[in-house]
Amino acid sequence: MTRDNDHHTIDKILGVAEAQFATQGFFASSLRQITRDAGVNVAAIHYHFGSKEALFLAVLARRIVPFVNQFIDEMNRVAQTKNLQAEDVVNGYVIVIRRLVAEDEQGAVVVSRLVSRLMLDEYKIFRDDLARQYEDIAKKVMDLVWRALPHLDRETVRWRIHIGLSTLFNAFAGNDVLRALMPVNTTIHARDPEQVARYVAPFVVAGLKA
Repeated sequence: MTRDNDHHTIDKILGVAEAQFATQGFFASSLRQITRDAGVNVAAIHYHFGSKEALFLAVLARRIVPFVNQFIDEMNRVAQTKNLQAEDVVNGYVIVIRRLVAEDEQGAVVVSRLVSRLMLDEYKIFRDDLARQYEDIAKKVMDLVWRALPHLDRETVRWRIHIGLSTLFNAFAGNDVLRALMPVNTTIHARDPEQVARYVAPFVVAGLKA
């Protein structure tokens, strides 16, 4: 098998796996279904990734790390001209997600769904693994948000990040539970990123500053 074929197989597996993990979660997804949809055998997954857990981490890293790096770049850009505020943290996230929506709307939904799942208790082992693998990136995010909330201790900031990001990612994940609470003819729905930004961002800002 050539290197190009290897890359093609890896990309195909990752693409199918991320769709499965984003819609069904890690625990409900099966390697058998992933291999069937990707047109490969289970041996290919074990050869390229080693395990289902390693495949999940590879999917997370491929989608989430570039997103977080863009957020860091945006925050650093703002920090060059002013002292960071809670509004800048939330706006930085919204700017990056809007950019992703413009470039790849389905990709934005996938990122949001993956992260919203990652925030659940049963996914703690994966959060810990990612934190160890990308400790430098996690520290940069922590330091930037702490600069925006200097009146809080680091442990409180860590909790605010967890709750704030959980809220934002869940809101942008496209799970339109809101429709069940509104009249049938309402124009308000959670699948519109502009509405999500308008209504959710101020809520998260208030929570960060509380």
